[in-house]
Amino acid sequence: MKEGQCPFLEVTTVTFCKAFPLRKMIPVDKNSRQKGMCNGSGFHKCMIYKDRGPRGEEFDSTRGFVQKPDYYQHPRHVWVSVPEDSRTRVKVGIDDFAQKLIGKIDRISLPAEGSIIKENSICMILHSGGRKVKMVAPIDGVVTATNPVIVSDPSSVNRSPYEDGWLLAVTATGEGIKRLLHGGAARSWFEWEVEKLQRFFSPGLGATAADGGESLADIGSRLSDAQWTGLTALFFG
Repeated sequence: MKEGQCPFLEVTTVTFCKAFPLRKMIPVDKNSRQKGMCNGSGFHKCMIYKDRGPRGEEFDSTRGFVQKPDYYQHPRHVWVSVPEDSRTRVKVGIDDFAQKLIGKIDRISLPAEGSIIKENSICMILHSGGRKVKMVAPIDGVVTATNPVIVSDPSSVNRSPYEDGWLLAVTATGEGIKRLLHGGAARSWFEWEVEKLQRFFSPGLGATAADGGESLADIGSRLSDAQWTGLTALFFG
């Protein structure tokens, strides 16, 4: 495989009838000089490559916001971790984007074990000082456990939102996981959310650099009540 070519690309030569008016789906032959997404450096932007290509790192990062590429993502910034040995026994938490926007989390209200949760319905409340954010369930299911670590130390969600700071263990029901974002689709959505956040802030607020700089932790503490209301409605409402 030559340099600057997608590793999934297969090149072959075909024979075709020149008299036939349509010559569609003809593979690129080995002597072609034409550069496209597949046989040029642009293959890194392909959503299929992002989904199936090699992972050099455990986490992806967009302007300082970290994403777990193997997790499933709900558009309201709640993730689902699906183990290889079971697609029903899953864990649920909030992503790095959410914990940075909310700020220091000092209390979390979670459903009791045995509770039934419904996709897109409120199932947990995160408290930061006198403010709170209601988060939806990403799938239908039954709560089998809550994370004991966050009961004594809710700020673990800020320090480790994808690992130590998980919130719920759930037995999934229905087909909700199939509707979640994953792979390249989740990556593109996450990048768009970061862009949307950049546009929300005025340059003078200082929560994120106007020129595309890195994010800061505890963005919520920098916001007025009006800004907080608008921000949480935009991303979590």
